[in-house]
Amino acid sequence: MRELGRLIKRMGIWRKYMFLLLLRSPFDAVRTWMLANLMKSVFQCLETDDAGALPVVCAGYGLICTMLFIYNGIVWSHYAAFSAKTEVRLQEKMVNKLLSLPLKRVDSHFSGEWITKLNSDIHAAVTMMNGPLNIPHLAGAVIGTLVSSFLMLRGSLLFMCITWIFIVLQLFANYMAVIKAVPKLKEESQNAMAQNTSAIKPLITDADTVLLYDAGTLLMKNCEETSRKLMKSNMKIHVQKALNDVSMRLFGIAGYLTILLIGYGLIREGRMVFSDLIYCFQVRGAVISGMFMFITSLNNVKANSICIKRVHDVFEE
Repeated sequence: MRELGRLIKRMGIWRKYMFLLLLRSPFDAVRTWMLANLMKSVFQCLETDDAGALPVVCAGYGLICTMLFIYNGIVWSHYAAFSAKTEVRLQEKMVNKLLSLPLKRVDSHFSGEWITKLNSDIHAAVTMMNGPLNIPHLAGAVIGTLVSSFLMLRGSLLFMCITWIFIVLQLFANYMAVIKAVPKLKEESQNAMAQNTSAIKPLITDADTVLLYDAGTLLMKNCEETSRKLMKSNMKIHVQKALNDVSMRLFGIAGYLTILLIGYGLIREGRMVFSDLIYCFQVRGAVISGMFMFITSLNNVKANSICIKRVHDVFEE
């Protein structure tokens, strides 16, 4: 996050970026409140045999939902334009920096490394700033999870505690499986990509020379080795994320079944009505989805932060 802050300040877009981020963040929290109260109101109408109020309830919340999604669409359209301009601006700064470097400094690195930094690393940096399941969703997930936890506290302290017990266990599993491992694997992948690009380049730009010296077999073997190394690095990242996804599903199902069994007992004892249980399930789903979004976004941010560090390395050459 510190590297991202440095990059945003370097580009002079701090105020506009924070303003757009604040506009986007409340969407999930408001949506959670709306859906939870809608479901509770609907089941209360059914429990009290007041079916005539259903059209009014559905129409009111339908109008709120429409306004909410229009607002979200407007914010994301501005975000898309801002993201495109940011990427172009960053590429221009990178090109100008490369052109200002001494030739000796440029020649000291593989050409594939410069190409990777100019394209892949910049794209990853902009994705971290504005892309899906990165900083925008990370901020929204934090606010949405806090609001959902407060709403669940109002519904049932017991169910909120059960929900957070499983969330803490999932966070620990995610830290051990992904957050500690993925940044190093991402850096390894980016270096492998630079080597692969450098190995492919002579086959395209110096094809005549390669044919003249009959070096095609040697260069193709080098391409095969670097491609295999890149594939293995990416596969390691996918395996770590797949293990994390499996653990998230298992903890989510376990928490759901626990609350379902306890809720069934409370309803039989007359200490809770069905509409309250539905409300708690709806809010719990928002807490879980918010935490899943937080975990996924945090993993992506940690992985993309390596690319931002590589971008800073160019500017500090």
